[in-house]
Amino acid sequence: MTAAREYPMRKKTINIFKEGKKTWGSYDDFPLAAVGVDPAPHLSRNSVAQPFHLVTAMDELLVTMAGTGTVEFRTPSGVKTLDFEAGTVTYLPARMPSRVLPATEALQVRLKAPTPNQEAAAFFCTSCDALVHSIEFVADVPQQKYWDAVVAFNGSVEQRTCTRCGTVADPVDLSGVAWNDVADVLKA
Repeated sequence: MTAAREYPMRKKTINIFKEGKKTWGSYDDFPLAAVGVDPAPHLSRNSVAQPFHLVTAMDELLVTMAGTGTVEFRTPSGVKTLDFEAGTVTYLPARMPSRVLPATEALQVRLKAPTPNQEAAAFFCTSCDALVHSIEFVADVPQQKYWDAVVAFNGSVEQRTCTRCGTVADPVDLSGVAWNDVADVLKA
């Protein structure tokens, strides 16, 4: 991490497009507002597929400021998708695995609960859609847990092997994702 990098300061008003230029990588999920603001806005500029499906204990909203793509949901009746473009507000129901798949670079604000809640990183089989592995956590700095979940998944053939069909998932590419750097800034 270089000292020249700067993250948006938490403040009462924000210019999303100006702050979006400061992001370091996809899915930064950097908190923008003062601590305690409900819902708490978190900024990300995403250009790669989200490395896992995120499952949260609380409902969230995903506001797309720029870009296009799809949000993929894992529902009891199968995989469902919703397209997004600038101006789209996507409802992310609690306990429903969802993942962002940008077609172009997307600038998005995720509106979350102001306090940490139960989350999970869920990995699904690309062949049969079964849940392959899931890691649950509650964290003040979830970006560190996101990074750790993917590193653990990548490092274990057992975690990447589908028990239903035997398919072994490829390791997740973390290039372009800066969770480790974001976590260091937020912890400091």
